[in-house]
Amino acid sequence: MKTFFLSALLTCFFPGIINAQIEQGTIFLGANAGLNYSSQDFDVIDDNLNVLEIDLNVGSFIADNFLLGVSFGYFASGFGELDGSSVTLGAFGRYYFNTPVFFGLGYESVNPDGGDALGRIPFRIGYAAFLTETVALEPSVVYAFGVGDNESNILEINIGFGIYFR
Repeated sequence: MKTFFLSALLTCFFPGIINAQIEQGTIFLGANAGLNYSSQDFDVIDDNLNVLEIDLNVGSFIADNFLLGVSFGYFASGFGELDGSSVTLGAFGRYYFNTPVFFGLGYESVNPDGGDALGRIPFRIGYAAFLTETVALEPSVVYAFGVGDNESNILEINIGFGIYFR
């Protein structure tokens, strides 16, 4: 039984090990686990809580294993009269350690409806598990801390995907 699980694990991640070196000039297009929609109905309140979040990333490898890119996010929530949205714009860099493991750092400006823009710096560590030669499942952990007037800190666990156009 242990042999079966080890074989299954190696089979799933073997393509990622083969594609560990990502060459300069590769174009990256990705979406994080923020790609979701949920709607909740509360028995005690006559309104639904609706949440929609989309996070998209695009970038280019400017050197082997080093990605620079931009990000765009949209977040909307509605709960009766308490609804709002925000747009996030950012820039990021990622370094792949000659393995499918990567580290990312960036800057994001969160622009809520009717409010001032807030800055944050996200740190990301993740794993690019290549399902094919160009498509990867990318689980990651993100810690973002606010800068300037933004005093919030965020810890997220994401599951996203990336497409690597070589």
